[in-house]
Amino acid sequence: MKLEFKKGSNYSRNDVGWICYPEKGPPPRGNWETGYVRFEDNLLIFMNIGVPGTTGHDFANYYDHSNKTIVWYGKPKSHSGQPTFKKLLDGSLTPHFFARWDNKDKMFTHLGVGKIVSFKDGHPCLDGKGNQVTTIELKLNIDDSGEIIPIENQTNVIENRKASTEKNFTPKSSFLLEKHLEDYIIRNWTNIELNKDYDIHKENNKLCTQYSTGSGPLDILAISKDKKEFLVIELKKGRASDVVMGQIQRYMGHIKNNLAGDKDVKGLIIALEDDKNLRDALSVAPNIKFMKYEVSFKLVG
Repeated sequence: MKLEFKKGSNYSRNDVGWICYPEKGPPPRGNWETGYVRFEDNLLIFMNIGVPGTTGHDFANYYDHSNKTIVWYGKPKSHSGQPTFKKLLDGSLTPHFFARWDNKDKMFTHLGVGKIVSFKDGHPCLDGKGNQVTTIELKLNIDDSGEIIPIENQTNVIENRKASTEKNFTPKSSFLLEKHLEDYIIRNWTNIELNKDYDIHKENNKLCTQYSTGSGPLDILAISKDKKEFLVIELKKGRASDVVMGQIQRYMGHIKNNLAGDKDVKGLIIALEDDKNLRDALSVAPNIKFMKYEVSFKLVG
């Protein structure tokens, strides 16, 4: 089964699970919560960069956006002779890379499909008990063909989610993927409130969406009509928590230090809803605002 994801869009493990298992969602236990999991002829890789994973393993995973290169490490004691890596190396498995730069953030950015350049067994690492072991190191290039909206399996995902017992499921109508929310805002920019004061910033005559920073792509970069202020816009398709504060502040810092010059930099979080922790965090961050979106649907005879 071919899986296709939108490069630069954000997905949780659960989002990916519902794409793979549209009728029942991902299995509740097992490899789905680890660094990588096989689904048919795909290898779904959830990679931490610069931070340890939830299991405590801290690998020197690396992504160079400028030349689309990934350095990725297997789990402790992994090597090229194991069935998963044999299939990966001979091309039987398609590796989809998802990355995050904050291990408290449930969302991973889809980097694309990797093509193996080289591999090396015997890279030193620690296992879960702190013992010195080895693992496999792979260097890959990212396929640039990933500019595709996700797959045919998603037709009934939202309806199936309503029947799930997922703890954080929100029954309000929402966008299935953040990329859909982003596309909607961009297409309708002239009709939304933000257009009164801001335009979407352009570089080389291209809209600054999924704008590259040192810690992942920001969703939309806008600039005020008077050209005195940048606005970093972070989108969340469902409920936004205080975790997003660290994410948007990193993006704002990158814009301040690398682009803004003497311009001010502010932030805006757009989501279906917030929570108390986010409201508390926003109360001491006056340069970051929050806005809710609403989705309406009706049939007209």
